[in-house]
Amino acid sequence: MAAGGLTAATTSTATAGPLTAQSCYGSAKSYSKPAGDRWYPNNGSTTLTTTSNCNDINIKPNTTTRIAVCFYQSSGSRYCQSSFKTAYAGQWTVVATDVLDGTRFIFDFGSTTANSGVWAG
Repeated sequence: MAAGGLTAATTSTATAGPLTAQSCYGSAKSYSKPAGDRWYPNNGSTTLTTTSNCNDINIKPNTTTRIAVCFYQSSGSRYCQSSFKTAYAGQWTVVATDVLDGTRFIFDFGSTTANSGVWAG
């Protein structure tokens, strides 16, 4: 795995307790990936950034999708998870665990199908 404490999740759905879930999921942000794009965000200069609200990167898509995370290191290099997780429609899925605060990343959907929902990290 990548340096800096980044590890891939081993479970497919979030199992956080009620207080953690409220704090983490309460800060969720919307996303909308148009058809034709595989990554979100996909404008070449914007990344998402983790906060102290969550220890993990989580996603709750409106339609079932396959998903991974690509992390950006301070050097500018990118590391992508080697396997995709299935994120089911309307359910929170942990995509990456124990991610440091301030980590920059993008989602890799592995498909160019449109997708929307919310994420928390």
